[in-house]
Amino acid sequence: MLVTFKTKPEMTNAFQKALLHDLVNARKELGCITMQLFVDKNDSSILFFFERWQNQSALDNHFAQTYTKAVLELAETALISPMEILYMEDLAPLSAEGIQGSSHEEDSVDLVVIFEVKAEGQERFKAQFLNSVKYSRPEPGCVSFHIHAVKEINSKFVLYERWRNQEAFDFHLAQSYTKELFESFSATLAKPVEECLIYLRDLTLSASK
Repeated sequence: MLVTFKTKPEMTNAFQKALLHDLVNARKELGCITMQLFVDKNDSSILFFFERWQNQSALDNHFAQTYTKAVLELAETALISPMEILYMEDLAPLSAEGIQGSSHEEDSVDLVVIFEVKAEGQERFKAQFLNSVKYSRPEPGCVSFHIHAVKEINSKFVLYERWRNQEAFDFHLAQSYTKELFESFSATLAKPVEECLIYLRDLTLSASK
């Protein structure tokens, strides 16, 4: 899941605190594979949960917890619009152990891209990204690289990337397979990639401080 929260500026700190409390407890649940909290680097009022659960039953159990209910209750007054939940399918899945092992350092570069893809370009888009996954993940500076199809919205895809540092990200952008991927966007995307890309700051470390 990718969950987006757009908070009222005066409520951002309180809502962020509630999300961190939810995250700390959710990670103790048996059905939680991973859970991360991010903020938009360019707009601190926009927060994101990136979550993976073993199955629907595990997610249902999470929603039944008091700390999750507290977030949902606070959301009624803290958000400027209803939270957006995208249920996703990982097109190049890794094992749960591989996902949980994703490290985070202060210099890490995190970004999410929420693509709008033309109907006639969807197969090419997926093929190009599966090729990119094959070459990008082995890069020494790649920590995470996941491309997802959004369930029940055929035109929408979500990319999440984490790079060890800016140098590693720059190296990735300079590779021929990355340039080939970007060149394909003119034929596959319904809007420019620049309008879909969000640089993130990981707030997860705050949960342990």
